Amino acid sequence: MVSEARFRVDGKVRKESDNNSGTVHQTRLVWKVASVLGLVVMVLVATQFRMEKDSGSQKNPVPEESVAEIPVKQRSIAGLDPRQDGWATEVFSEAAQAQLKQLGEQLLSDESLRLSGLVSDNFSGGLLRPENCDIVMEDSHVQVRRSRFRDNDRTVHVQGIQAFEKALFDLRGALGREHVELKIFRVKPTSVGFLTSVKFHILHDSDNNVVQKNATWSCLWEQVSRDAVPLLKEIWVDEYEEIWLQKNEQTKRMFLECTPFILGNNASYQEQLLVGINEWGKRLQSVLGIGTEGHHGIAIGDVNGDGLDDLYVCQPGGLPNLLFVQGEDGAANEVSREAGVDWLESSFSALVLDLDNDHDEDLVVATLQGVVLAENDGKARFRVRQVLESIHDPVLSAADYDNDGDLDIYVCSTHRITGDSTPPTPYHDANNGGQNILLENDQNWQFLDVTEKVGLEQNNRRFSLAASWEDYDNDGDQDLYVANDYGRNNLYRNDAGRFVDVASQAGVEDIAAGMSVSWADFNNDGWMDVYVSNMFSAAGNRIAYQRKFHPQAENTTRNQLQRLARGNSLFENAQDGTFRDVSVESSVTMGRWAWGSMMMDMNNDGWEDIVVANGFITGEDSGDL
Repeated sequence: MVSEARFRVDGKVRKESDNNSGTVHQTRLVWKVASVLGLVVMVLVATQFRMEKDSGSQKNPVPEESVAEIPVKQRSIAGLDPRQDGWATEVFSEAAQAQLKQLGEQLLSDESLRLSGLVSDNFSGGLLRPENCDIVMEDSHVQVRRSRFRDNDRTVHVQGIQAFEKALFDLRGALGREHVELKIFRVKPTSVGFLTSVKFHILHDSDNNVVQKNATWSCLWEQVSRDAVPLLKEIWVDEYEEIWLQKNEQTKRMFLECTPFILGNNASYQEQLLVGINEWGKRLQSVLGIGTEGHHGIAIGDVNGDGLDDLYVCQPGGLPNLLFVQGEDGAANEVSREAGVDWLESSFSALVLDLDNDHDEDLVVATLQGVVLAENDGKARFRVRQVLESIHDPVLSAADYDNDGDLDIYVCSTHRITGDSTPPTPYHDANNGGQNILLENDQNWQFLDVTEKVGLEQNNRRFSLAASWEDYDNDGDQDLYVANDYGRNNLYRNDAGRFVDVASQAGVEDIAAGMSVSWADFNNDGWMDVYVSNMFSAAGNRIAYQRKFHPQAENTTRNQLQRLARGNSLFENAQDGTFRDVSVESSVTMGRWAWGSMMMDMNNDGWEDIVVANGFITGEDSGDL
């Protein structure tokens, strides 16, 4: 499977990941602009790209002469209601999604299914669980089966409600600890009803195994009137996948929740890290840097030279940053105060790395007031040596860009520090964000801003969220990929210490909501490939492909806007300075809201796998998303 550059979706990973390669040190952070991204689809669909009144299509129902009298906030909220904007497909999607939610709830129930009111009496369709699936990956622990259907494969195997009920039981299997999700991501009106594309996901966890089933359904709905409840009339499976994980002593040890063991004996873990964001939002002033997006990163490294990795945790303003030193038994002891790094300044990201080549790991922390450089005395006691230029929401990465034997620091920025609240313009291709900077290590704890000098000022205002260094062209120096939140990414090729942005000609601009980047040789050909996490948006996919969406835009613009909702991207190195986009054929686009990503060999088979950290901050009400 992997040799064909294909990946499977295996569960939901919600923890942040870090990518370290050779002398390249990076830290990931859950970035601040999540709340803005959360509105992308709604604003994109209903407000910012609303049809122009002179387009010849349906007009905004609000009379032209009254628009100026309505407060902006009210107009924006009204614009989010598809009933007021004339989006019949979205009105239908809401009703159909409610039906699918009921269907999912019934699949979780140990009672018999009650499909009346959900399914048409004339229901028909294909098999929900194909009889013949190809085994695309198998080892002693995991088996992956997959089947793809051709568009013209519409052989009826299921006819009527009772047959559909049996097909659902067969698909579900024996009840255990279950999770079910059905989500509409495309909708199209037809002469016989609405046609929707649906992502289906069910996870079954029993005493003997874990089984995950992923599918894409084409669903035809009948609706006798505009206000009537839609009923499922047909379901055809377009894609199907099963992952089986056998439970035994070996697989139980593959991934264990060890946080309480490692950190649980520390008061700071109990009193700070386990307290929810809702509680700290009530107790900490927003001016200190507390936010609801959880944009505070971590760093890992050996700070006391004992050969064991230690953990540094950035916190919001008003809470001290935390340093946990690992003991021989794996448990960690918090030594933040003794180490002199329990700073109360809001901190966004950190690096643990040797900046002065004295063979111990120093500390770099990006805070609200500046980038702090702290020297390690070799015994995990730190002394602040420099506080460098402050930029907005900084994200750190480091590499020896000029091959002079010491590490230099690259600092990403999202917004401008001036306080200018100008939004990304245009948000899908913006270049009016904060300025990233390259700090050259001039030895003796002196760092010089060489951004413009080395050519990194090119395309340098793109609301950057992550950067990663790698020698992608195998010429002996470190190149730089920058993932940007609002549009085109950068690939800066390093030519003996001078950079040029070659993302466009290399084919890796990847216009999307870039949030992380990871390098690895996924096909084992000796050349580094790159994986970028973005956002998969079901609503964005539904709306951006409809004729009514932004009808006056050119096809290029429409394609760019549609691309925003596709999801993650995998680019295969073509070995000639360019890359091939193999995302769809490799089945790696579905990463949900993908904050971070990492390519790593999880099962030690010699092939790089992908881990994606996704989701959003969950409040006290777990049904808020």
